[in-house]
Amino acid sequence: MPMDLRLFSDSPPDSRRPVAEVVASSTRALVAEVYRDDEAPAFGAWIATAHPRGHTLYGLVSHVEIGPTDPSRRIRAHGLTDDEVRRERPHLPGLVACTLRAVWLAHHDGQTVRQTLPPHPAPLHAFVRLAAPDEIAAIGTPYDFLRTLALTPDPNVPVDELLVAALANIAAAQPDAQHREAALVEAARALSRMLRDDHERLHSILRRAG
Repeated sequence: MPMDLRLFSDSPPDSRRPVAEVVASSTRALVAEVYRDDEAPAFGAWIATAHPRGHTLYGLVSHVEIGPTDPSRRIRAHGLTDDEVRRERPHLPGLVACTLRAVWLAHHDGQTVRQTLPPHPAPLHAFVRLAAPDEIAAIGTPYDFLRTLALTPDPNVPVDELLVAALANIAAAQPDAQHREAALVEAARALSRMLRDDHERLHSILRRAG
């Protein structure tokens, strides 16, 4: 199954090629180091990783960060273009790492997609790839993951922004406009039950997701 290249940066990788590797993991979230920072999955992108027990874990990228590989070193401006860095200071890219953090929201147990936290964390050094469009679309209805995302969000991440990105990417994974509209209608129903009387917040999320 091809990856959803719309969720990549301007330089899409080959189909199903891993873009990152797990460096910290739990049943709630993962941290992965991206191989190339220009191919880092976008905020709100759906990612997937395989578990040796036969499960596929699905998460939502909640944070992407670029910084020094050594936290004690401070990055300083060098005033060079990318080409000049590669030519004059080729060691510099090796001093910087791009990492992503993602929250688990669903897993495939070999038979069906379950919108629950995975029973086991992803193994360290497991490969991380972008979820394919049909995988993303399958995570939609009944949108139980929205409650998990809203009630236990990634700390320091604006939850509404993540909800918007998650729903926008589910809508983008649909095969046509009719399915996109149906997906957003189902999401609106799920959100309305969760947000209850906060109509302004609901309309803000759906307006930006659509």
